Amino acid sequence: MPVLSRLPFHLLLIALAVVVQPCAVAMAADLTVEPRIYVNTEYNDNVEETKNGKGDTVATVKPGVSIKYDHSRVNLDLSYDFEFKKYLGQVKDDEENHYLKSSLDVEALKDLFFIEVKDNYSKVYENAARGDLPDGDTSTGTTDRNDFSFKPYFQIPVQDRTKLKVGGEFKDIWYSEEGNIDKRIYSLFADMDHELTDVWSLTVGAGYDQHEMRFEDGGFRRYSTTFGTKYTYAEGSYIKAELSPTYTDFNDDSATDKTYYPYLLGITHAFTENLIGTASSEMKFTEDPKSSDTLNTFIQRVGIENKYERGTIEFSLAYNEYEQTDSTVKTAYWRPKIGGTHNLTERLDLNYSAYTDLHTSPDDEKYIFALAGLRYSLSESASLGISYRFKHSDKPGSDDDYVSNTIGANFSWRY
Repeated sequence: MPVLSRLPFHLLLIALAVVVQPCAVAMAADLTVEPRIYVNTEYNDNVEETKNGKGDTVATVKPGVSIKYDHSRVNLDLSYDFEFKKYLGQVKDDEENHYLKSSLDVEALKDLFFIEVKDNYSKVYENAARGDLPDGDTSTGTTDRNDFSFKPYFQIPVQDRTKLKVGGEFKDIWYSEEGNIDKRIYSLFADMDHELTDVWSLTVGAGYDQHEMRFEDGGFRRYSTTFGTKYTYAEGSYIKAELSPTYTDFNDDSATDKTYYPYLLGITHAFTENLIGTASSEMKFTEDPKSSDTLNTFIQRVGIENKYERGTIEFSLAYNEYEQTDSTVKTAYWRPKIGGTHNLTERLDLNYSAYTDLHTSPDDEKYIFALAGLRYSLSESASLGISYRFKHSDKPGSDDDYVSNTIGANFSWRY
């Protein structure tokens, strides 16, 4: 389905839910609309991201708007940006990109029945094993993804410290590129949360998910149970554990049904009010644009974040492993990462981010990404900036190695 036939439809549903509220005066009082615009010109010496690729100058115009409505039992939070990229040398085709993040929460029956609607539209890597797409990256090797979900549920207070949540969810996942697999997921769930004390809570639950492909064969059903606990041992410090035994029943008779054990074990420790350390081990399912199945994802991560008088700095080290259902294809790599901001002066800020993917297999790619920028505030609403982006892909024995350097200047304004 074309991009422009999806976005307005979903935006219309969300806007309509607000417009039909009975008190227009109250709505106007609680409605906030903030327009913005971002203009950027950059030179990239390898926009194709190939060995000996061509360079080009890219002009970008990106208008956007944020809409918030918070009144009584209705809460709307919407952010939308339209991005137009002009490749002046026509090394690549011009781009029109959309970015949407929206949520609508409705308390349909006071303290009992709730409805959550979410609609998110963004770019993701076609290769899901690359992880999340970082801010400032280009569109090579990516696809547009639209996640729309509708989630009605009952929240029943069983006791003062016990709540039962029962409901269902419909999720539609769409990709823009040919060869990607669109999906629809129908879910039922029942979760019970119980506070043993003010600092210790327990969670138990059960769920059913039916995954259907829009146009391809495949699909499966998942039956899961969840057992979890969270213990807060000091202010800003807690331990969290969760286990979800899951049985997957594939529609394809030739596929072997599987039992998995997704889990989460993590600790967050506040050394001080501004110094936070984290450590976690997790197994979860990740949506794969190129497969009717999900990827089994294992992430081991440690990190530390420090907020100081003039900025923040964060460092993390993660070990990521992705495997297909049959476990015959695996991708594993280490990812050290650093990022932060620093106020050089009252008006001048420095931001930076860098990471590298170090694959455990000597035959796999080594990837480096780095981004740095300076931003000068002209006023409370307008600013000027310059940026530099570096990308390097190195795969032993391959002719696909490349290096890309990008320098740009930008202007931004928001109401």
